[in-house]
Amino acid sequence: MALDKTFGRYQWQVILFCFVLAAFTGVLFRLGMLIPLPGELSLQNIRHAHSHLMFFGWAAALPLLIMYGKVKLLLEGKNRGLKMMYWSLWAILLFGLLSYPFFLLFGYHPVPVATTSMPLSVIFSGLVLIGWYLFVAGYLLVRKEVSEEDRNPWFEAALVMLVVSSFGAWGVAVAQFMNLANPLVGKALTHFFLACFTEGWVVLSTIAILDELFEFSFDSLPFSAATLSALILLGAPLTFPYGISESLLTTPMLLTARVGGLITGVSLCLVGYTMLRNEELPKPIILWPLALLLLKGVMQVVASVIPSGFWLSDHALRIFYLHVLLLGGFTLAGVAYLHKLSKLDIRSFTGVALSIVIVLVSLLFLTRLWPVAWSGMWVYYVVSGAAILPAVALGAEWWKLSTKSVQISNEGTEG
Repeated sequence: MALDKTFGRYQWQVILFCFVLAAFTGVLFRLGMLIPLPGELSLQNIRHAHSHLMFFGWAAALPLLIMYGKVKLLLEGKNRGLKMMYWSLWAILLFGLLSYPFFLLFGYHPVPVATTSMPLSVIFSGLVLIGWYLFVAGYLLVRKEVSEEDRNPWFEAALVMLVVSSFGAWGVAVAQFMNLANPLVGKALTHFFLACFTEGWVVLSTIAILDELFEFSFDSLPFSAATLSALILLGAPLTFPYGISESLLTTPMLLTARVGGLITGVSLCLVGYTMLRNEELPKPIILWPLALLLLKGVMQVVASVIPSGFWLSDHALRIFYLHVLLLGGFTLAGVAYLHKLSKLDIRSFTGVALSIVIVLVSLLFLTRLWPVAWSGMWVYYVVSGAAILPAVALGAEWWKLSTKSVQISNEGTEG
């Protein structure tokens, strides 16, 4: 079935554009460590632009689009809730893209507007969050028309985590407005948002996409899919202290993070184990994202039991961990879904997967796991060069998906 017939002609293409733009922004960030940046650009603002567009335009929008496409096919008709889901997706993409240049040029700082100044990046980000709420409201309107067996518990749990994560984002805005002196408050709220979004929304969405690719049975486990998703819902918010500087962490906060990490990590490993055991697993297209999702789960379990000093002070190792999930498991699961829907040749997907694996390996060169004696300036050149590969590979995949979608649509018209 063509992507255009499932989702419409433009939304999935805008989402892929967001990934490519965010990826090239990440390349700019890496290059900024080696050469002078043009104009008034700063590394911090480039990083904000990269992460926010990757979050809003890719990691949040793609699962919502897949959920919308599924409901649209199930209902096969006009529906008020379905329209809300559709237009809220456009709002999310529009305001996510509008926030990009302001994050790139100004970060969180106010922008001169007429006789006043306004933090436009923050305002547009807030409008993205409102778009999330509208999508959830639209889904709740159509949910009663979707049979229980057609509902995906992973997607529904992910929606809960998306809404919960937004509370942290609003809290950061309130803390800035009130000019709170305690730095721990702002950091805690920021990382509460990040923990709920990455460890909750992204993890659950990745599992949901893989489950949509191939329906897995959890009958062999003492835990159902609903129980495992509930455990991830419980554990993800507890991991927020992991992102806070070690000097600001208290013993209870670290213990809370360890418990949350164990709950989510073990649950994720059980999910991955169940999926891998299935003899009818459609290899190799699903094996790439599943392997990286399992790696993420194992890393989380290990981090929850080893001494915190090993990795809390290693920022590069935390960046690697985040990319294993977002660039690795999640992105490859999403691309696999689009790829399978368009029935593309496996070689183009393999190219995307290899480009991502190369980036992940290059990021290891910046961590303590790579011997200091083997390091040097060459490492930064390798990391910068590798960062270009996913942007180019997914750009090529985007072109192939567009071409294939047009071909399928034309064949349907001729038929």
